[in-house]
Amino acid sequence: MKRLLLTTISCGIFLSATGFGQIRPGYDRGVSGLGQMLKRLNTSASVLMIGAHPDDEDTALLSYLARGESARTAYLSLTRGDGGQNILGTELGESLGVIRTEELIQARKLDGAEQYFTRAYDYGFSKTLAEAKEKWDEKIILCDAVRVIREFRPLVVVSQFSGTPTDGHGQHQYAGYISPLAVKAAADASQCKSSGDAWEVRKFYLRHRGAGEPRLRINTGRYDSILGRSYFEIAMEARSQHRSQEQGVVELRGEQTSSLNLAGSEAKETGIFDGLDTSVAGFAKNSKNTEKPVIDALAKIADAASKASREFDYRNPEKILPHFVNGYAETVGASVATTGSAPRAFFDRKAGEFAAAIKLAAGIQIDALTDRETVVPGDSFPVTVKVFVGAKGVAKKISAKVAAPESWTVANLEPPKETPNQGFFRRETGDFASYFNIGVPAEAALTQPYWLDEPRDGDLFRWREDDKQRSLPFHREMPFALVEVDVLGVVVTFSQAVEYRYADDTRGEIRRFIDVVPMASVELDQPLLIVPTSDKPQTRKLVMSVTNLSNKALNGTVALNITSEKAWAYGASSRTFDLKKIGEKSTVDFDVTIPAKTKPGSYSITGQAMIGDGLGSTTMDTIAYPHMQTHRIYRRAVTNVKVLDLKVAPVKIGYVSGSGDRVPEAIRQMGLAIELLSEKQLASGNLSMFDVIVVGIRASEVRPDFAADNQRLLEFVRGGGTLIVQYQRPVYSQQGLMPYPAQITNARVTDENASIRMLLPEHPLMNFPNKITDADFIGWVQERNLYNFSTMDEKYIGLLESHDAGEPENKGGLVIADVGKGKYVYASYSFFRQLPAGVGGAYRLFANILSLPKAKK
Repeated sequence: MKRLLLTTISCGIFLSATGFGQIRPGYDRGVSGLGQMLKRLNTSASVLMIGAHPDDEDTALLSYLARGESARTAYLSLTRGDGGQNILGTELGESLGVIRTEELIQARKLDGAEQYFTRAYDYGFSKTLAEAKEKWDEKIILCDAVRVIREFRPLVVVSQFSGTPTDGHGQHQYAGYISPLAVKAAADASQCKSSGDAWEVRKFYLRHRGAGEPRLRINTGRYDSILGRSYFEIAMEARSQHRSQEQGVVELRGEQTSSLNLAGSEAKETGIFDGLDTSVAGFAKNSKNTEKPVIDALAKIADAASKASREFDYRNPEKILPHFVNGYAETVGASVATTGSAPRAFFDRKAGEFAAAIKLAAGIQIDALTDRETVVPGDSFPVTVKVFVGAKGVAKKISAKVAAPESWTVANLEPPKETPNQGFFRRETGDFASYFNIGVPAEAALTQPYWLDEPRDGDLFRWREDDKQRSLPFHREMPFALVEVDVLGVVVTFSQAVEYRYADDTRGEIRRFIDVVPMASVELDQPLLIVPTSDKPQTRKLVMSVTNLSNKALNGTVALNITSEKAWAYGASSRTFDLKKIGEKSTVDFDVTIPAKTKPGSYSITGQAMIGDGLGSTTMDTIAYPHMQTHRIYRRAVTNVKVLDLKVAPVKIGYVSGSGDRVPEAIRQMGLAIELLSEKQLASGNLSMFDVIVVGIRASEVRPDFAADNQRLLEFVRGGGTLIVQYQRPVYSQQGLMPYPAQITNARVTDENASIRMLLPEHPLMNFPNKITDADFIGWVQERNLYNFSTMDEKYIGLLESHDAGEPENKGGLVIADVGKGKYVYASYSFFRQLPAGVGGAYRLFANILSLPKAKK
């Protein structure tokens, strides 16, 4: 019975793992969801697609396979897209990877597929397979991919890339290179021995790109009457979830095609499963498990699923419950009896599908709700489990308990007194209710994405080798309810994650999972301080905040820990805090004095809060957007201090904000006054009051007023102002927004260590107020530049030349032009990355660009 229960629990958790998202589409509910589940119960088809990034997947093909062919379908992305850019906010790097992981979950919730990852960190755009191989250890990524194949056990694998330069991006090439190797290795028990039992993929496809006729075309635009939409329409809704990448698209109707080529074959095909037996019984042959007990069990499961399909009546779905219940009992029994990992996993999967079908046919709905979204170690919280059964009379007995992580406690609570429409236990009539109190141990780990628990090893995340959930989007260790329902004499176990449900005034019902958070969050307001060298002491203000994250009052004292050869003095506006309730915040102003003649270099200041016997120095960052679940990540409350040989001329700056823009704060760090220009100011304000106007990255895409009022900006330049435009994408040149003709393409320098040649070393921009040397281009991160001018009018003057190895010269990364009495500068060097990272040479160069109006002719 213990084995039976564990099997059922694992099925329930696995089925819901992909659906942990904010989106709740109607496709998987009611008779529509039941119609799809019936098709899935009658097949053993399975497909795994492999790509490099979020947005590399063929979403239309995933939707067609998952919802049209009813195949178990998944997408394996080597990375989480950490190295990309963020159109929504300021998160970059690991934080952006969290957002894009969530966006993939939302997309999969719509298209019906599942999602997996390797431990590769997206280090940014690359041009060659060689660079990707250098960054990502082939043995590690190979075995990560093998592990997914062996656990998912696909009959078919589809590679989105070929592994050749035609793939473009070096990481795309790597995905195309590693995919066939992983398919081959997955079938070889001598390879990746710790990555599960060997599994043989029956067919391997490459996505057809470029010229020539593909050997297989799949119409993903086919209309599905159960869903009321075509698979392509659903896929484009899923595609639009990649919001941080501006992937919103139109949901086109009519015929649409995905094209594939079967590796090692020139034969034309009509479907991706041609030549394969994808029936339930066909699993035995495809998995090479032809023992009589397995074959007998498959026959009984197939019989139950077939009968349910034949007798399905959308007006009376509970009529086929007996077949689902029989199939469930047979499948769970087969899972307990079998010994092989592949058939056991198959039976577990089918048991979960039968349980889901029972839930849909009987109209069973389960809520496991609590009254808060966060809890601190040592605290407790209530949970109420309620069950609603739409088909009356089919559920004879219902019971519930809560499963929690090891060392947590679960206690039963008495039903609350009647308090209609008040408080947490608001009246919501159900067929069953049970109440619990969950205790969180004092040593409980904080909840954050598992791949961020430890620092990276270069461009690979660290994973615990004993972690059975690695390669999933997120861990599923939160508490969940286990509900046992006697359906027609068979006890079926369902799982439901504990959630916090609340009503947002503008969005309606919102559900969030429970996160364990620290007692308090300690934060310094500036993660980076830029301090120029000086013969005199200099004082900088830091503000420390302490936020109470618990339900108890907190009080204590604060201090700074400064790492430096010389002692740095500091004074505080107060050394104590007293926080009465959750969410309350206290701030303390510190004046930190940097001693005279402090050497250039890096120093650190750590904020500390003493609370009782504990010392807090952890900052909790919350990543929250409307289209995704909320996540929290943690870092030390540290301010990195960069003492630089840095000078800047006194100029007044107006700033047109761009996408995820953190450059304004870097300008303030230089001690310059800056004003963010609103739409109204840009349209009708007095621009002549500024010496310099700076345009943020991708403003031509996120600021429509920037394009609309571009002529005012050019008039500002003609009148004697300096306009500095940071990198824009091709739309900027296509709209003709620069003063003279130029073309922007994807031209970029991805090697952050690529050599830099100063084309006009005597130009003021290279000498005032800082003398730019080769040393200023050491220590850059991720890239040199992106979206350079590829061709330009002779009135533009290139000031720097840099290019990746084996490529032609590129002088379009930093260009200047005289326009009337003023100057126009296009700067596609990635200051948006370098400045927040504290790269000293980037500060010195950017200071010179800003100081241009004060430079001598």
